[in-house]
Amino acid sequence: MLAFNRVKELFSNLFFGGENYIVLEILNHYIQATILKANLESKKIRVTKNWTVPIGDFNILAVLDELKPLLKKIRRLEKYKVILSLDSSFAATIYALVPLVRQHPRDVIDEADLDNLISQAIWRFFDKNRFKVAQKLGIDEVDVLLGDIRVRGIKIDGHKVVNPIGFKAKAVEIFFSQTLIGRQLMRGIRDLIPKENIIFMTETGTAMSHVLSKSLGKDNFFLANLFPNNSAVFSVSNGKMSHHDDFKWGEDNIRSSLSEHFAVDNDTAGEIVGRYVENNISQNFSRRFETVLGKELQTFANGLESLIDKDSADIYLNPFFAAPPLLYADRFKDRMRKSFKLMSLSTNLITENLGYEVHFNKSVKIKNIFTVLAVFLELNFLPQNDKMSHLANRRVRWLVT
Repeated sequence: MLAFNRVKELFSNLFFGGENYIVLEILNHYIQATILKANLESKKIRVTKNWTVPIGDFNILAVLDELKPLLKKIRRLEKYKVILSLDSSFAATIYALVPLVRQHPRDVIDEADLDNLISQAIWRFFDKNRFKVAQKLGIDEVDVLLGDIRVRGIKIDGHKVVNPIGFKAKAVEIFFSQTLIGRQLMRGIRDLIPKENIIFMTETGTAMSHVLSKSLGKDNFFLANLFPNNSAVFSVSNGKMSHHDDFKWGEDNIRSSLSEHFAVDNDTAGEIVGRYVENNISQNFSRRFETVLGKELQTFANGLESLIDKDSADIYLNPFFAAPPLLYADRFKDRMRKSFKLMSLSTNLITENLGYEVHFNKSVKIKNIFTVLAVFLELNFLPQNDKMSHLANRRVRWLVT
């Protein structure tokens, strides 16, 4: 029966059509490589295979040491288009509008002029942000490199245009997304993956926020990735997505509290949480459990309230562990000092709203499918006529090595 199912999967993949992608995630506590076969025209995605490697001591050297044997498991790596999805401690993706004033506004914009305008905007953008990014990544300014750049839109004298060539304008505004990354990680990745195969590089949470914003038609909310030992918060406001801040709270805190209260080890505490999530414990024990859990979740709520300087906010939670239902319950929300609405994420929020159909091979067990699909679907919002992004990339050789 297993052999039959395997053959069935192979034939299904063969006739699915589309192109082969790898979403390579380097996130907080693990590396994950997920192979997708996708037909962007028909909006069909098949998730065919994945590998996950936990990382205990999360640093660049440890990541590169684990990444090399992981990539060796992928046969014919060069046939895949690779999307890099990076933790906020390793990369920063920034969306911003760069305004420029033309010296000769009566002259028609030609390709040379556009090339020069894009070059000016790139340097202004990069120069403005590299110090802040260096501080965030904990590296020297000279080691901040431009990993990915996209021209997402252009305005001339306040009006959106697809291509500004042939127009006159006093002012030009260029809307960019730029992903900045440290030199050490960039070189390590390029030693392992052919440069021409990397088609897109992004900070995971920022890409997730952008896709969610487009899918829901919302432009004012927060998203929080809840990891084992910290929570990374991202903000969406006025068309800009960015990493807001982190605070030290995660699954480990829940386990530690339960372990101490019930005098059990961390693994047993994790099993108790799992049973609670599955509603597989007695009502009496559930009440005792929720008393302890409620105190720990209050610490999480305090962390959110200290980071978000608003009296009310919509916050989408993306936990990388089995999240207790109490986290979304009204009785927990009522304990918060601010009017925060905590909401769970599901893949339907993006796949159905964007019209994508997703299939999975039975052998696939993915750590967090929302992050994989969101980063992949960000391709949906990259400019289809990428001439201006091509001009941008031609101009940034001195910022990428």
